[in-house]
Amino acid sequence: MTELALIKDLALIWAVALVTGHICIRFKQPVIAGYMLAGVIVGPYVLKWIHQTEQIKVLAEFGVAMLLFALGVDLSLKQVLSSARRILSAGTAQILLTLIAGWAIASLTGLASSPAEGFLFGSICAISSSVVISRTLVDRGELDSAHGRILIPLALVQDLSLVVIIPFLPVLQSTSETDYTGLLLSGLKAIIFIFFVVLGATRVIPPILARSAKANAKEIFLLTILVLCLAIALLSQYLGLSIALGAFLAGLMMSESTYAHQALHDVSPLRDIFSILFFVSVGMLLDPVFISQNLLQVTAFVLLLILGKALIGTITALLATTSIRSAILIGTGLSQIGEFSFILLTMGHEYKLITDPIYNLFFAGAIVSMIASPALMSIVPKLMKHHFQKETSRPNALQHEGLQNHVVICGFGRTGRNLGLVLEAFQIPFIVIELNGSIIEDLAVQGIPHIYGDAMNQLTLAKAQIADAAVLVLTMSDPLTTEAVANFTRQRNPELRIIARAQRNDDIPLFRSAGVNAIVQPEFEASIEITRLVLHSLKRPFNEVHRALNVIRSRRYAIFQPDIEALEAGTGIEFGDSQIGLWFTVTSQELEGKSIAELNVRAETGATITAVKRNESTIAFPEPTFQLDQHDWIYAVGNTDQLQQMEQKFHLSQVQQLSQDT
Repeated sequence: MTELALIKDLALIWAVALVTGHICIRFKQPVIAGYMLAGVIVGPYVLKWIHQTEQIKVLAEFGVAMLLFALGVDLSLKQVLSSARRILSAGTAQILLTLIAGWAIASLTGLASSPAEGFLFGSICAISSSVVISRTLVDRGELDSAHGRILIPLALVQDLSLVVIIPFLPVLQSTSETDYTGLLLSGLKAIIFIFFVVLGATRVIPPILARSAKANAKEIFLLTILVLCLAIALLSQYLGLSIALGAFLAGLMMSESTYAHQALHDVSPLRDIFSILFFVSVGMLLDPVFISQNLLQVTAFVLLLILGKALIGTITALLATTSIRSAILIGTGLSQIGEFSFILLTMGHEYKLITDPIYNLFFAGAIVSMIASPALMSIVPKLMKHHFQKETSRPNALQHEGLQNHVVICGFGRTGRNLGLVLEAFQIPFIVIELNGSIIEDLAVQGIPHIYGDAMNQLTLAKAQIADAAVLVLTMSDPLTTEAVANFTRQRNPELRIIARAQRNDDIPLFRSAGVNAIVQPEFEASIEITRLVLHSLKRPFNEVHRALNVIRSRRYAIFQPDIEALEAGTGIEFGDSQIGLWFTVTSQELEGKSIAELNVRAETGATITAVKRNESTIAFPEPTFQLDQHDWIYAVGNTDQLQQMEQKFHLSQVQQLSQDT
């Protein structure tokens, strides 16, 4: 049935993409490559299973519009503008150098027969894929990494360069006279559109979203977002730009709105399902026969493109970062042709600025580079690992010699950094293993012992003196890395206490079998804190709150980490309904040198000493033989009468009261 042909094509595309995506995941390859491979398989050059190609292209254009809209919403303009000078310098330099290099190579090799064709050739090469970059960074968990925070804004600068390049295309088409009127009109349209974007972001979009949100109907809010996105995208197309660029700018207009996160959440399902169509449609453009017939030319073009863009990207990235490693990763991320390049390529072909052979060569080279890019972004860090490990571990060799009973922290993100602050305060020795170049620079400035390297590398762990360590903390989110590191370190140090972070419940038995002593789940810990705050907000007594949280923790954690967590749960202080805790300071010389057992506080007053603070150290649950010094602080628990009697009998001075709500 022809009326159902489009539905059949969509079902077939998603089914094949599902299979190829699973295959790529199985062999640890980027899932985007699987989607493009699906397009090659079902496309017009291989199995020819797709009949409604034009409709698929339209839906794919909607998919890339949703992708770039979501990217714009998720991109903080304030964050970009805070480093605008560095990013703009690096982005502009990258575009200009790539454009000039592409123009020169095209002219020297005969690929460009005119300056106009050479300019367009270089412009197409200069733009990288925001979609591939952002998707790969998300898949690898590197969106917030040092190079990720620079790559995304650089891709933004490249995308916005289309606003400047596209108005030149009609002028380049003219071989005799320069159409200054057309150039002026196109430039004026671009300026008006940018002004409209700025005005919309500050004056128009926020009140529309606010009114829509007040309707308290989720579908109304989603429809408002889609209408705004598509209206701005179509306006962009009307002004001679592109639907994709308009959708991206629409996302930027909403990025600073109060409702940006909800907008991103609501369009995510549409983005994910239709973005697959975009990657499949890109794969459908690849003609294996053309590649086989022009294998040498395509291979040379792809190699020159990837190596040239990676080199130029690395050099210009040094304008935005001082880390050579981050610069190399940025250059690698930029080493492909982007989706906006297809727009320039198509427009150039329509304007007769690009011949058919160059058109096919570009499509083949662009698609191959987009398929190869995620794999390169995964391989390059591994290739650099040993070089940078040697380079950075030599200057720090003396920092961690002779460490014993120390803490090894693998990963110094937010979790590791907070732990490091506490360990520093308690003067507990620790060493950090980190693979992020920017974090390594910060650690060097702060004088914190560290090793640059992968925690899975046995030499790296050996340099951290893992055999003599007391505690190993694994903060990384990759379960395979955590399991491998735990297995190795458990063999080297059977007495080592290993504490790991787990993202999923399925990881818990794997970590436990690998020898991990304690496993922390961020979501579970967040639920504990929320529960505590809710109970305190309801003015529940401290002892009830403490008891409830202990029950939850013991039920949750006792299954897989009884050796650490059960001990903690069992030693918690439980106050009675009428009990409070008070801090006292020792002022009487009569208590100097006396032990807690000699004072016999429990029998004399009914109160109990649970902690002693001396100078900057706090001793929880001191032994009966513990001897007091003058000016010690004593923390005692009891009812009001018992604590008052203790204060009078031993001539103590009250320092601070711990209320039941704290």
